[in-house]
Amino acid sequence: MSADKTTLRKQLRQQRQSLSAQQQQAAAEKLSQHFAQLPELAESQHIAAYLASDGELDLSPCIELIWRQGKQCYLPRVTSESQMEFRGYQQDSELQNNRFGIAEPGDSATLTSPEQLDLVLLPLVGFSRDGGRLGMGGGFYDRAFAFKAHSHSKPTLIGVAHSLQEVEQLPIESWDIPLSAIITEQGYFAAGSR
Repeated sequence: MSADKTTLRKQLRQQRQSLSAQQQQAAAEKLSQHFAQLPELAESQHIAAYLASDGELDLSPCIELIWRQGKQCYLPRVTSESQMEFRGYQQDSELQNNRFGIAEPGDSATLTSPEQLDLVLLPLVGFSRDGGRLGMGGGFYDRAFAFKAHSHSKPTLIGVAHSLQEVEQLPIESWDIPLSAIITEQGYFAAGSR
């Protein structure tokens, strides 16, 4: 199955990378309109997002909305070969590229634990409506939110992807932390809905 995942990951990454700058911008704007309507947004004060790379759906308009609403925004920061943490992100935050070439906050940014977050927007390479998800393969989010496997506590985890990244079915591994929902430029749906 891992060979299949590797092939699928490559195909889906190529599809999202092939989107033009105009398509990416339009998708980001549509996504932010759906995001603005989420009850989870209204109920959340501490929200983790990401800075898009590799053709991921851009959350910049969503992050600007978080700031306008006076909520706290956080970004993931890779700390080791297998771990990541979440650091505060404001308009004037200084960012540095990690070993993957992804911009992230530095040591001076406010640190928060995954348990303190209310809502997390996490990037997906692929997804299925039954809640299956495919990431980049590093397992960073699964390790950061492993505590959720034993409780239904916060944060709410919402996967973010272009609609073209949807597949019929993905294997759900025992270590996969389930998503509450998925949001694309076409809309929002609870994981497990058809």
